[in-house]
Amino acid sequence: MRNPDKNHKNRNPWKTAFISLIGLLILFVAGMFLAVSLSTSASKTVDSKSTNTSQPISATINKTQLNQLSTYYLGKLQKNSVNKYHFEVGDEGIVYGAIRLLGSNVDYSLTFDPKVMKNGNIELHANKLALGKFPVPISFVLMYVKQNYKLPKWVQLIPKDKTIKLDIIHMNGDNGINYRARTIDMKGQGKFAFDILLPQADKEN
Repeated sequence: MRNPDKNHKNRNPWKTAFISLIGLLILFVAGMFLAVSLSTSASKTVDSKSTNTSQPISATINKTQLNQLSTYYLGKLQKNSVNKYHFEVGDEGIVYGAIRLLGSNVDYSLTFDPKVMKNGNIELHANKLALGKFPVPISFVLMYVKQNYKLPKWVQLIPKDKTIKLDIIHMNGDNGINYRARTIDMKGQGKFAFDILLPQADKEN
């Protein structure tokens, strides 16, 4: 007779791997916008001090710059991490790396296409999710995560469409720095244009 508890334990590492992959994507996206913000902060400090804080600050970068920012930011973020992951933008976005699973290092990759929504938020369509040499059903993973884990309010999973919607306009609340996407063009050298939305100034004296 099979031991249900043993079978349950054997499945857990795979579930953990699936969840980790989606989590890595979400973490990267948040980090990407932070990196864009940091890349422009030095040159915009003087202007932002003399400008009404209700006015957004524009930032535009290409693929090379985005990849450089990602490498720098993720390098700092994962300085003491054992399982490191990477991000690159080519014809599509790809998150890849390796995780320790059942005593072995297993490669993983997740490819996706980003899209700017009419309101300036971002929609990511997952194209392929693989663990080792095996493809993983994206809709299943998204549904599992949606039903079992509490995600940030600005992250919405739509399993049947294999999409992740990111409400970056309200990402950090009314009192935080938020973002609005204007252009995401993956062709050629690429163009990624965002508005950095600063908090409203307190008008009370």
